[in-house]
Amino acid sequence: MEIHEITVGELPDFVASDFFKRLETKPITALRAISQFRNPAASANDVALVIATEKDKLLAFVGLLPDRVANDSIRVFSNSCWWAKTGEGGNVSLPLFLRAFQASHRRMFFTDCLVQTKSILEKTGLFVFSPPNIGFRYFFRFYFGALAKRKGMGKLPVFFFSFSDKILNTLLSIWSRIAFKTRYATGYKVERLRLLPESLFNFIEKNSAEMGLEQSGEKLNWIVQNPWISVSDSEVAYPFTYSVESFHQEFLVMRKDAEVKAILLVSVRDNQATIPYAYFDQDLRKEVAQNICAYLMDIKADSLAIFNPVLLRALEKISMQVLFRKKIRRFTGHSKELNFIFAQKFFQDGEGDVVFT
Repeated sequence: MEIHEITVGELPDFVASDFFKRLETKPITALRAISQFRNPAASANDVALVIATEKDKLLAFVGLLPDRVANDSIRVFSNSCWWAKTGEGGNVSLPLFLRAFQASHRRMFFTDCLVQTKSILEKTGLFVFSPPNIGFRYFFRFYFGALAKRKGMGKLPVFFFSFSDKILNTLLSIWSRIAFKTRYATGYKVERLRLLPESLFNFIEKNSAEMGLEQSGEKLNWIVQNPWISVSDSEVAYPFTYSVESFHQEFLVMRKDAEVKAILLVSVRDNQATIPYAYFDQDLRKEVAQNICAYLMDIKADSLAIFNPVLLRALEKISMQVLFRKKIRRFTGHSKELNFIFAQKFFQDGEGDVVFT
């Protein structure tokens, strides 16, 4: 067995190497590798990937995604993936993770940790986990046809459910116009941008005082320009999701009287929306929530998943078209060395690798 550490600077050459091509299972995709190589918070010498192999067989791998602490030069590392081959990779899985932990200078954090992973890491005594972060998924439209297609059902069930969706959503649209009259907040103009101009970078910094990780326009533009998932049909032997039917990200810039009041990054994957990053004055949370609802109706999103506590409270107080809502939870944690940062600060919904997935 051999263990390899691949740095950020080595990622492009690694995914182009014969060694990478020979591996039966890939520890990273080309999209992820190039994206991480361009990470503005990373140094070329930062370890991005730790892998264990036996000849051309991948036994396990652990990924690291560098970030920066707000108002500080300290770099921290999100655990972006942890995988082991069933059976053969079991014995090396935890030792490999601990090696990645050392490569992160013991400054590792998690923003969406599986219950099983949390249980394992708590036993090491090296990490602290917060109580579950509670969020909601709001369902706006029927999409049984899309679910049937993703589950690989036959053409007939997919056609039947899709036809049913069309009828139900038409009726729902008529009812919504009568009962809800969803519209943008009075006096607001909402602009949709592919990238943020530098003129808006200062607004991001001014509205991120309570966040533990550095927030910047440069970081946000890097995210939307370097996705980890695609809509191509190409198949790669990679154990995590990397290809979907549809995906796009855009910025919502909300202005009133020509003055910027809020900037949000919205992700829409297979018509399921999230808001990974949001910057606004909390006194305007009701107007921001109203604009979010109007935007989601405009793009005909099927659902919205959100954890941001300020936006959740605002969404609960306004009248919006919702078929039903489902409580969801997420576990966040960090190494004990980072207690001084994350004990009082909070994560945006998309921090770590969440915005990319």
